[in-house]
Amino acid sequence: MLIIPAIDIYKHKVVRMETGKKEKIVLEFNNPLDLAKYWEEKGAKALHLIDLQSAIDANDESKSIVRDIVRSVSIPVEVGGGYRSREKIEEAISWGAWRVIVSSILGMELDYLLDLFSKYENKIIPSIDWYDGKVGIKGWQDFVEWRDIKRKLDLLKVREVIFTDISRDGTLKGVNLDNIKNFLSLHDYDVWIAGGISSIEDIIKIKDFSENTGRIKGIIIGRALLEGKINWEEAKRIIDAS
Repeated sequence: MLIIPAIDIYKHKVVRMETGKKEKIVLEFNNPLDLAKYWEEKGAKALHLIDLQSAIDANDESKSIVRDIVRSVSIPVEVGGGYRSREKIEEAISWGAWRVIVSSILGMELDYLLDLFSKYENKIIPSIDWYDGKVGIKGWQDFVEWRDIKRKLDLLKVREVIFTDISRDGTLKGVNLDNIKNFLSLHDYDVWIAGGISSIEDIIKIKDFSENTGRIKGIIIGRALLEGKINWEEAKRIIDAS
């Protein structure tokens, strides 16, 4: 299992939004690049970088910041937020992104997706942004049926996904392990967990559950690390322990 710090960018700043709503920004500060370098220096093995302005507003104003972060750190960076076209995905890959997180494009025609995933199989990871049994797309402003997404994922032969619990994302309410268990029961993919992880106890719960299932690849944490609710060194020690 890996622990990956999350960096969300909106209008050139690092932000955290409760449940992905821009009217609920609960934290913001300047210079995302400094934060990325900080996590690299602290021993993070990867970064989770989301352009919320592109995801929510379809505005690429912050694209240069995402590009500069990918190019400026030596650790893998997965990028997401508004990657709804082949051109944008290929651009991020050209910067050196570890992989591109996609969700909205999963609603496109299957033939288009088969071609895209066959070419960039190891550079694309679907994000299943979960709310009450449905999957959020377009910056969580629209929702589609899980069964429709799963049918495509199976045909695309997807092996792993990111699972974000929208109801907990950015809230510090703690992880909902029942939601994770229920989601895992619906498919055979390996999963990266995000949304609501806010304490060392949450990390221990997920790690214990992971050891029983063998299907959790890692956890993605944003606000709790930024606000010091989770101590990075302690969290890393727990995750790294055999």
